[in-house]
Amino acid sequence: MKKLSLLALAVLLLTACGKEKSVQLSVVNDSSIDRQQETVEFCMRKIAPALGIERGASVVVYDAEGQEVPSQMLKNACAFGRLIFQVSLKAGDSAVFTVKPGVPQEYPCQAQATFVPRRKDDMSWENDRTIFRMYGPALATDKDEPLISGGLDLWVKRVPALVSQRWYQDEFDGKAVYHKDNGEGLDFYSVGKSLGAGGMAPFVNGKLCLVGNNFQRYEILENGPIRTSFRLEYDAYDVNGRPVSEQRIVTLDAGSMLNCFTIVYDGLEEGTTVAAGFPFRGFPQPAAKQKVQPTLDNFADVNMNSEAGYVTYAEPNNEENGIIYLGSVMGRPSTVLLADGHVLNCVKYEGKPVVYYSGGAWSKGGFATLADWTAYVADFAARLQSPLKTSVKDCCGTESCEH
Repeated sequence: MKKLSLLALAVLLLTACGKEKSVQLSVVNDSSIDRQQETVEFCMRKIAPALGIERGASVVVYDAEGQEVPSQMLKNACAFGRLIFQVSLKAGDSAVFTVKPGVPQEYPCQAQATFVPRRKDDMSWENDRTIFRMYGPALATDKDEPLISGGLDLWVKRVPALVSQRWYQDEFDGKAVYHKDNGEGLDFYSVGKSLGAGGMAPFVNGKLCLVGNNFQRYEILENGPIRTSFRLEYDAYDVNGRPVSEQRIVTLDAGSMLNCFTIVYDGLEEGTTVAAGFPFRGFPQPAAKQKVQPTLDNFADVNMNSEAGYVTYAEPNNEENGIIYLGSVMGRPSTVLLADGHVLNCVKYEGKPVVYYSGGAWSKGGFATLADWTAYVADFAARLQSPLKTSVKDCCGTESCEH
């Protein structure tokens, strides 16, 4: 009888509320925008107790047809962790996913960051659509070509595979150079001492206050298969007579052309303008004796919407390699300027971390025109303003909203 009672108790524990332990996750797109490969997040603080699992235990996500959905547990997001996966929903549509305890399949990695000491301490990161890097301490003291720059470098590709580390290795081995298109893509964007493809800096009295050195410390926080995230630390540099240091937390999800940057300033005066931008490569040469005052209003290769907080820019055409398109999104109203050799997307520092988005695209990698790229960035900005709504329902029917 005792054995039977213990067995009955075990069955009861495994089938709370008369069912196999599970949690339903609801995702609703109540906007007028179709969502494609968009990441949703759920705090495990609500999910783990309902599943009867310990903090840090693995789970499996299933769609309405019972098919497993690739997911990722974020270890550094909060004490309980956060579960993420990607959804595609038409405007006005919704979907329900089921989470159960278990070991997920091994999914192909679509987002990855790598520290590359052999290439002068590059921090390199990539997803299924694009590649970026920032410059580390070894490059600042390189005996041949020293460079101090906090600018964002952009590599372009036309294949979904993660290829950047192979490109590095092929160059190390003398097999190829990543500055030449090998059929997959290449690095032909020039950063130098600039913001590059959408870096940020304080903007004071018409001048950018660029970092005084390359990043000095790094930490990779998450590394695929859906999201990669890392932290870079920059030592103090001068901003209008004040020492300011900063941390940059960079996040890139599978499917996205834009990074999420969270900039944490230490020492920056509240109310200071901060600007994300890209070096401006110049207007077409005016006719002889014609006086032209350069403004963004008379330059066709810049599009902006200050109310929506975004700007897009087309680099001059490279006859061999095509055109690079750049963009930044503030997620709030902004001011777009042409100043200090850059197209700048400006907001005021409010004494808290600054969150914005930046990145780029390629005319040979899915974006034939600036209009195509601007449509993507405008859609991205609109989705920020109308996030997907999520909620959690346990097996007993208790529901709680995430958003």
